[in-house]
Amino acid sequence: MRARYFQPAEYEARNTYVAAADAAVGFTARGGRYAVAQFQGPLRWPGWRLQGGALAERLVRFGYFGLGNDTEKDSDLLTDDNPFLYRVRRIRYRGEAEVTRRIHGPLQVALQGAFEQVRFTTLPGPSLFQEDFGEGIKEDDATARLAVVYDTRDNEYNTHRGLLLEAGALVGSGNDGYTRIYSILRGYLMPREGTVIAARLAGSGMGGTPTLNARYTLPGWERGVTVVGGEWSQRAFDTGRFAGEGALFGNLEVRHDLLPLGDLGAVTLLGFIDAGRVFEGESFRLTTEDLHVGGGGGFAIRVLRSTIFVFNFAGGGDEFNFTMSTSWMF
Repeated sequence: MRARYFQPAEYEARNTYVAAADAAVGFTARGGRYAVAQFQGPLRWPGWRLQGGALAERLVRFGYFGLGNDTEKDSDLLTDDNPFLYRVRRIRYRGEAEVTRRIHGPLQVALQGAFEQVRFTTLPGPSLFQEDFGEGIKEDDATARLAVVYDTRDNEYNTHRGLLLEAGALVGSGNDGYTRIYSILRGYLMPREGTVIAARLAGSGMGGTPTLNARYTLPGWERGVTVVGGEWSQRAFDTGRFAGEGALFGNLEVRHDLLPLGDLGAVTLLGFIDAGRVFEGESFRLTTEDLHVGGGGGFAIRVLRSTIFVFNFAGGGDEFNFTMSTSWMF
C-alpha cells in the first residue's frame, strides 16, 4: 500500500514532479514486511536537489550463498527437511539524507549521510550462513558518501538519450571501519523512434573491514544497487548470489516499443545481456576473467508517463530465473 503527495512539474521538465513525499507499507504471507517514508525534491530549489527517507524491512528469505566469486549453488541439496540452506533472515533499519548541488551545466556534486542497523539471523535447519557466522550477527553502520555526477539524460523517468556518469567515495563505521571507491557509468541511445539501447558499467572496491551487509549493496546517486544478482544487477542469478568486498558488472539492454501509445503508455519488448563478478580476498581490478554471464528477454508495461512494470526472463546462470520490478533496471 502506498500514498504519494506531489507537486506536478511542467510538461517539458526532466521530472514529472517538482517535489514528492511517499509512504508505503508491505507484507508477505511468510512473515516478510517493510515500511518506508521518503521525500524527493529534484526541482523544488533551483540548483539544489534534496532527498531523504527512512526504511524498516524484514526479509525472511534473503539469499546467502557464501562469500567470493566461486561460490556454488546445488539445488539438489534443497529438500523438504532442509529448505533454507541458501537463505537467511535479514532485518534492516536505515535512515538517510542527501543534498546535491549543481556546479555547472550537467555537472553536480552530491553528499549523503546515512545510518543503518542490520541483523542477520538463521532460519530452521542447517545453512551456509550458520556455518560461516553462527546463529546471527548484528551490524551498526554510519556512512558518509561524496559523489560527482554528470547527467545529460533527456529525462529521468523514461530515458531515451544521454549519459549518467557517477563516481564517488564512501567511509563507513561498521566493524572497525572501511572505505569504498565506486563508479557507475550509464548511457542511452535511440537509433530509431521507439527503440532504446541502454548500457551500464559499474565497479566498486572496499578497504578496511566492511560489514556483511555492505557487500550486498553498491551505493548510487539515485538509488543503491543490490549486487551481484537479482533484478537490479544480474537477472540470471538470485538476489545476492555473489557477494564480496569488490564488485564489477555490466548490462546491455535493448528496449523496443511494440505498442506505443505516447503519453498514455506503451508495451515494450526487452532483450538483455548481464555479466558480473565479485572480489573477496583480492583487490578490485578491471577484468573479463571469471565473469558470470547470463541473458534473456522480457516485456514492460508503461502506464502514462512514468509508471512502469518490468518482467524479466533470464537464463545462463544457475537455472532459469524470473524477476520483476516497478522501474527500468537502470
